[in-house]
Amino acid sequence: MKKNTKIAAAAALSAVFLLGGCASDGTYYRADTYTANQVNRVQEVNTVEIIAINAARVAVPNSSNRETAQLAGAILGAIAGAAIGNHNNHSTSARVMGGLAGGAVGGLAGGAVGGDSTTYTDGVQIIYKTAGGRVLQTSQVGQPCEFKTGTAILVAPTPSEARIQPNNPYGCPRK
Repeated sequence: MKKNTKIAAAAALSAVFLLGGCASDGTYYRADTYTANQVNRVQEVNTVEIIAINAARVAVPNSSNRETAQLAGAILGAIAGAAIGNHNNHSTSARVMGGLAGGAVGGLAGGAVGGDSTTYTDGVQIIYKTAGGRVLQTSQVGQPCEFKTGTAILVAPTPSEARIQPNNPYGCPRK
């Protein structure tokens, strides 16, 4: 195998395996993460009393990372396959067939290392009491150590959404 072909194949495999680490960690869904259209907007805020905090797991969609890994694997596989197909046979059909085969294998490999379509991240179930005396529950991405019983701020961007802000920001051990 030519040196260039080996380098192309190694680069393709390396890129596909690096993309395997792109699983969604749930940061997008945290109560203290805001999208661009939520910044500089007025949102209703209330104080609540946290009654209980329970650990939970949150299912986070990972489909876009998986699709990216599949596409990158297919492209890199096609390039490596065309290079390998060109190795001893300089015909166009050999390069095309090598590229097609490499693309198919690369797409499968990219999908395999891209992970499942759903990943699971740490979350919390927070039971809280409103000023009006209602007891409610919300689940969100976060660590139980970021919260403590007592007063917390609840941001409600929509009537059905509750974002309780971490009220114990230094409660988690530093990594």
